[in-house]
Amino acid sequence: MIAKKRQQYPSTVPHNKKWVTFTYFSPMVRCITNLFKQSNLNIAYRATNTIQQLSERQTNTNPSGIYKLKCKTCNNVYVGQSGKSINIRHKEHIRYIRTNNPLSACALHILQNRHEYGTMAGTLQLLKTCRKGTCMNCWEALYMQVFHQHIILITEQQVSDTNPLNELTGTARILPCNQ
Repeated sequence: MIAKKRQQYPSTVPHNKKWVTFTYFSPMVRCITNLFKQSNLNIAYRATNTIQQLSERQTNTNPSGIYKLKCKTCNNVYVGQSGKSINIRHKEHIRYIRTNNPLSACALHILQNRHEYGTMAGTLQLLKTCRKGTCMNCWEALYMQVFHQHIILITEQQVSDTNPLNELTGTARILPCNQ
């Protein structure tokens, strides 16, 4: 009887492969990692968000961004930006008013005109959530332009030069101005 020779198959995964992780932020990452399939690397993916970050986003009821403060007396608005929470920024405006310190145009308006300032719930409104930086500056300028065109921006914060792009696109009609 002839003994059958055991057929040996090459192992599909060499034991000396190293693991590397890629942050998965778009389907393009898969295309890039496919280039490494023939190499000695095993690919693992990780997400950009953690569960903690996702839960913080859902519970963040006081974000940073562009806000408006409405004067209780004349109903004109001040447009501002804050990288901090807008509640903290509102408290700073109130502190400037109470200490007779015109550091913001809002405080200057209240102090010079002897107007009343209201509660946070009655006067503060978040217009756009965004992070500090160039994007925030652009959004603030855009909202200031819109309120200026509606003639409800406080005089202490009047826009000196208008952006022709905003006028050309009709931004004043696009953005809501909930007075």
